[in-house]
Amino acid sequence: MTNSAKSDADYLDGFFPGSAFTDEHQLTQLRMLAKRLRLASLPQIHGILAGGHASKQKGRGLDLDQLRQYLPGDDIRSIDWRVTARTQSPHTRVYKEERERPVVIMCDQRTPMAFGSRRSFKSVVAAQCASIIAWAALDHGDRVGAFILGDDQEKDFRPKQRAQHVLQILKSLNEFNHQLKHHAHVKNTLGDCLKKLHKGVKPGTTIYLISDFFDLTAEDKAALFNLKRHNHVVALQVYDALEREMPPPGMYGVTDGINEGFLDTQSKQSQHAYREAVSVFQHGIEQTFKQLAINHHQIDASDIPYMALKIALEQRGAK
Repeated sequence: MTNSAKSDADYLDGFFPGSAFTDEHQLTQLRMLAKRLRLASLPQIHGILAGGHASKQKGRGLDLDQLRQYLPGDDIRSIDWRVTARTQSPHTRVYKEERERPVVIMCDQRTPMAFGSRRSFKSVVAAQCASIIAWAALDHGDRVGAFILGDDQEKDFRPKQRAQHVLQILKSLNEFNHQLKHHAHVKNTLGDCLKKLHKGVKPGTTIYLISDFFDLTAEDKAALFNLKRHNHVVALQVYDALEREMPPPGMYGVTDGINEGFLDTQSKQSQHAYREAVSVFQHGIEQTFKQLAINHHQIDASDIPYMALKIALEQRGAK
């Protein structure tokens, strides 16, 4: 590793300290890192709000779409007098109307996310990703909203374009995260969350789904399809290395912070069954998103999530 690469790694490491629970101040500080990112502009918006993204709907805006002959009813303010004088025929400018794209971040803070075998719990990485997206969207000029999903409660923040609003989202996110210390029974499902998002968001919204998708089922395809039909959806799957591959054969002590036990990985039969279950689970998730043409990115909770998140945010979508 070169000195420059090591310096960058050390710099990023300071923003992502390994932890089992979030720190509200640290989530706030991620705004400095978010300034390095840019959100991809998407080619078409199905919303009706004025803002900073070009849509295919023609109207008054910043980008010239075409020049054409004047038609009755055209706004005389759009007449191009130079072209009119040169052609001796009235011509008008037609613009691509600029649109604002509201951004809504769904962040899963349910008990299955409170797991980590190396650097941080998945729930912490999910909160960090949500924070970076929120700050990046705000700096991009977008309105930012959030839907925080807990075991038995949820909180919905309507999109607003204020830093104070983002701070309120992060405060609530931190509170939900620390409630995971109590290991409540999981009552809320991802499927119900997707349906509520579909009812609550306006068409033309960019929606980031941050979860491990442990309870994503085939029945949830309809809800995802409805959500994707008029919005741009990005799925960020946070996972832990131990969920993908068993550690070498042996007896391992494990704890959830309260209870203690042992994980026996010595049996070849159990190793095979584990790999098979993981393969089926992951294949199902990947196929669901692929069939619905939803951008799907995987984020390893044992790594600094910056680069994976950078790719996810800057990738140009199909909508």
